Amino acid sequence: MDHTTNISFNTNTNPIYPVLTIESLEQLNQCPKFLIDQYKWQKEYEVQAYGQMALLKGYGLIISMTAIEENPLTTYTKDNDPVYKDSCMEAFLNFEPKDLRVGYFNFEMNSYGAILSGFGPIGNRKRVHEITQYAPICTAKKERDTWSILLKVPMELICDVYKIQPLKPGDQFACNFYKISETPSIEHYGSFAPITYPKPNFHLPQFFANAKIQ
Repeated sequence: MDHTTNISFNTNTNPIYPVLTIESLEQLNQCPKFLIDQYKWQKEYEVQAYGQMALLKGYGLIISMTAIEENPLTTYTKDNDPVYKDSCMEAFLNFEPKDLRVGYFNFEMNSYGAILSGFGPIGNRKRVHEITQYAPICTAKKERDTWSILLKVPMELICDVYKIQPLKPGDQFACNFYKISETPSIEHYGSFAPITYPKPNFHLPQFFANAKIQ
């Protein structure tokens, strides 16, 4: 990988996020940052957030996300709890973006590390554990005025669900990343790629951004 690449990406100026291939987890912090700075449905509560994504050799996709937020609301502690009601960060991934009938992943995570995982097309979505033996892994970390998650998506999970070969340089997929809470006192909806829709809705894969394995 190019160790000099550490710039910020947003979809207004950069249409394709470069997913660098890394040899070790420590190299993730050298990857380009994506900014979660699109707040279309403006509320009083707004959180700055960003992330980095890479392909870890021998494993799969690795995504880190950080929110600049003190005391994030953290109610849920079990996987597949409705963590979007907490202060939550989300990664949505679609590895067959040319056919929206196939479906996409949603991985939604709070500051405890609880993760809600789903897959499918709009109108026919299921929990990931209902359709495959493989599972994503999420760990979380709280600091004084920030919190972060590290999401690991095994290549076996991607290949098993989509029935595709392992990702390689040159492959493209679609993605969007979000900062959200549906709790009224801190309600907010931030995204990486902008969404043109009159009311809050992140389940709109036609607005996902493009990403390309480097």
